[in-house]
Order: sequence, then structure tokens, then C-alpha cells
Amino acid sequence: MIERTTEPQDAELLARMRWLLRLRWVVVPAFVALLAAGELVRGGSPWAILLLGAALLGLNGLFAQVLSRPRPRRTLLWWARAEAAVVVAVPALVTALQGDPTSAVRFGVVVGVVGAAAVLPRPGEVVALAIWAVAALVAADAAPAGLARAAGAHGQATRWAIEAGVILAVAAIAGLLHRERGTAAARLRLLSDGADRARVEWETTFDQVGEMVLITDLDGLVLRGNRAFAKAVGLRPHELSGRRLASLLAGHPDRWWTARSDGIVSIEDPVFDSTFEVTISRLPDRLVRVARDVGEQRRLYARLVQADKLAAVGTLATGLAHEINNPTAFIGSNLTELRRYLAAYESAFAELAEAALEAGVAEQVTAVLHRTEVAFARREAASAISESQQGMERIRQIVASLRSVARRDQAGEPMQPVSLPEVVDAVIRTAAHDLKAASARIDVRDPVQVLGHRGELVDVVLNLVVNAIQARDEGRPNHVTVELRREGLAAVVRVSDTGKGISPGHMRRLYEPFFTTKGPGQGTGLGLSLARNVVVAHGGTIDVQTEVGVGTTVTVRLPALEFEAAQAEPPPARPPDRAAGLRSY
Repeated sequence: MIERTTEPQDAELLARMRWLLRLRWVVVPAFVALLAAGELVRGGSPWAILLLGAALLGLNGLFAQVLSRPRPRRTLLWWARAEAAVVVAVPALVTALQGDPTSAVRFGVVVGVVGAAAVLPRPGEVVALAIWAVAALVAADAAPAGLARAAGAHGQATRWAIEAGVILAVAAIAGLLHRERGTAAARLRLLSDGADRARVEWETTFDQVGEMVLITDLDGLVLRGNRAFAKAVGLRPHELSGRRLASLLAGHPDRWWTARSDGIVSIEDPVFDSTFEVTISRLPDRLVRVARDVGEQRRLYARLVQADKLAAVGTLATGLAHEINNPTAFIGSNLTELRRYLAAYESAFAELAEAALEAGVAEQVTAVLHRTEVAFARREAASAISESQQGMERIRQIVASLRSVARRDQAGEPMQPVSLPEVVDAVIRTAAHDLKAASARIDVRDPVQVLGHRGELVDVVLNLVVNAIQARDEGRPNHVTVELRREGLAAVVRVSDTGKGISPGHMRRLYEPFFTTKGPGQGTGLGLSLARNVVVAHGGTIDVQTEVGVGTTVTVRLPALEFEAAQAEPPPARPPDRAAGLRSY
């Protein structure tokens, strides 16, 4: 069969040979019928012609069976040459049987030569076949009476010359045409191969394009789509053709298929959860759409703007903290002086009371000192000054925490021992209001130290605490717990909440920069990414355990300093209200 041949030339040769065989199933019976009718008209017997026709058809069928199996090209050529030699000799055989040198059957030689030219690859072979055909005709005419008598017959030599000229001319023309056809076929094969390569290259490029590309007719029937579009709609590329774009994107915004004019269309697609810029090119009978996903790009830009704002806020916070420190310093100093002044006044009052007693005017002085406003001032002044000093200390601590949070340690700065309880306290002071609202539980048990950058560690803990506070689920309480432990050689900071939890689909993108599930203005998506980078840079690990509807626990483990080293430089004493241990807000 043609499909089983290994070379295109073999398949082409086999196809031409089969075409000739099919043609002979029509031509041979027609010639046999004409010859038999002629014999009957002349009163002769048609049986010889009928037997010859049956033999030719039998040979034709046998040859068809031979060609039904794959053969090497050389074998096919030998079969074609032999078959052509037999075909052009048949008219000569009929002429000999009829004994009529003027029979029209002789022109069948020309038909045979043309058929052979359609199969044999070289013009020289066709010419050689023509010479063999002429020789067969001469032999057929000479067989009854001999060559000399046949040549001497009236006009026979002239007939041979004319037939030889016609047959050779036809052979030469057919051979040349066949050669030109072969050359054209070779060129066509080259062009076809080039077109196939170009098509494969184009299809490969078309499918590898990251943007979604689809081609439809003017009525929205998909003619072709690339792999990106097929993946987006959950199909394979070959399954797109013939389907309606509106049915493929059912539930999506109708601008996908209603926009039909040249230009760029922006489509907010909630199903794809992104924004697309669709470039539409209108051709005479079709539309080409190229959809580029710009949602992440726009979200990234918005987050970069937000991050830039946060950086500006950090800079402002540092300056603000510095500005607050100045009035805080002299207010604190004045409060200390007021306490000293109050003590001096109380001493003076005591001396006045003694002097009044000696002068005999004690009742008048006592009455003055027991006036309502005087007694109230003497009773409340000391506590008011103490509370004011505590408030100023609170302001100082908040400013210090704010400066610690706003400041980022510069790269290349050497690491130093950092007290994690102080880090936790700085974060708690910064987020005290929100922690109280979340009924936070703070459990700081061990005075553990690590080697690192204090500002960066404050950022890590603050990010975790803020995330825990903002994880609240509407309709149920969110309780936040911050724990600090020393577990073996590791310092462990654990921040837990009873909020909404993190879905499995978001877990794989948890540390991706700028990825956030919070609403606008609540986060930039940089917190966990930066926290992880800081923890890894400090030689630690960060682990997240979560369950939707139950809550999330984030555990940070850092290499703790050796116990002796931690005790060699004990951390500064913290205020009594921040002593280590368990406390609640």
C-alpha cells in the first residue's frame, strides 16, 4: 500500500502505476469490443481477439495484486519497464493476428508509449521503449511474408517511417514533459517541506506564547486557540476548534466575545480573578484576540506604591519620635523638679505649723491647712506627679519602640546579643491597644538572648503579631497569644490566634512577596516574606500551622546564645509592669 512505502518517490511511482492499471480496466475492454465487432463485420472469428483481451485483463489483475504489497523502488521500476514493453507490443501482436497493416489498433502503440512516459523516470527509457514499439510493428508486418516483401508492399516503408517518426516524437515530447513534471514535483516537495516546517514552527511558537491567543470568525466560533487559552478554560488545544467563545467563557464578562473592533479592551474578570488587556485585530473574515494578564502587574504596582508610603511613614515616624523626645525630656525633668518642690513645700508647711503653735495662732494655721482646696492639693499632688511621671515613662517607651520598629539595621552591621524579652516588650508596647482588643495573652518565661540585629527581630515579631490581630473572623472572638521559650539550644517565639486561618490554596504563596489576602489598606503582602528572610539570615526557621476556621500558629526558632554567655551580660532591668512571666491584656 502507498501508506507503507518508506520514500515519497516510491509512493509517487506506485500511485502512477496503479492509476495506469485502473485506466486499462476501461481501455482494454473497449478496444477488445471494437476489434471483435470488426471481425464479425468482416465475417471472421472474434475468439482470438476475445482470448487476447481476457489474457491482457488477467495480466492486469495479476500486476495489480503484485502492486498491492510494498516493493523496493528498483523492483517497481523493473516491473514498470517490463509491463510497458508488453503493453506497446500488444498492438503489434493484434496487427499480426489480423494480418491488416493498416489497422487502427497500431495507434495503440502511441497510447502505450504515453502511458509508459507517465511511469518511467528517465526520458531515455521512454525513447528506448518507442524504438522497441516500432520494431515490434515492423516485425508484425514482416511475419506473414518476410521483411523484404513487407517492405516492398505499396507504401509500407513510408508507413513505417511515419509511424516511427510519430512514435519517437511522442516519446521524446512525453519524456521531456515527464522530466519537467518531475522537476516541478521536486520543487513542489521542497516548497511543501518548507511550508510544513514553517507551519510547525509557527504552531510551536503559537502554543508557547504565554499570553492567551484565540482566533474566531466574526460570529464568535473558535477556529484556533493556543495552549495558554486552552489551559485557562480547562481543555486541550485541539478541543477548542468549532466551539462558541461565549460557551467556553460562560459566566465570564461578555466583553470577551462582544468586543469586535480593532483596539485594546480592558476586562476585569472575577472568574479568573485578574485583569486582562485584550488586543483585538479584525481581519476580513475573522478576529484575532491576544489577552495579556495584567492583574498581577497592577497589584504589584499598587503594593509598591503602598510600600513606598510605608517607607515614608517609617521615615516620618523616626523624625516624629525624635521631635517627641525633646519635649518629653524637659517635661520629665520638670516633673522631677515639681516632686522636689512639693517635698520642700511640705517641709515648709510643717515648719509653719510648729511656728504657729509657738506663737499661739495654731488654730488659724490649722484652719488654713484644712481648707478643702488646700487639703485636696496636698493629698493629690504627690500621686498626680507620680502618675504623670509614669505616663511620661510610658511615652518614652512607646517612642523608643516606634524608633526601633521604624529603623532597619543596615547591611554589613555586625550582629550583637539581643534580648528577646526586650524585643517582645517593644512589640507589645507598640501594639498594646490592638492587643487589649484581642484579649492577648503574653507568656515570656525565659530571659533568652540571640545573636542578631534588634531592629530586624522587632520587625519579625511585630509582623507576626499584627497578622495575628488582623486574622479575626467576623462573628467570633479572636484571642492572640505571644509566647517566648527556650527549648534546648533554640529560642522559640510562638504567635497564635483563633482567627479565620489560612486556606490550603494560599499556603503555597504564603511567603511570596506582595501576596496578601487582606483588604485594601490592611497590608502590603511583604510582612511574612521579609520576616522569613530575616529569620533565615539569623540562622533560624519559621513554621506555620493553620486550620481554616480554627486559627494559625507561627513558630520562629532562632539559635540561642549559650546560657553562660547570656548570664555574662544580663539584660537591663525592665519596668515592674513588664516583668517576665504570664500576663494578659
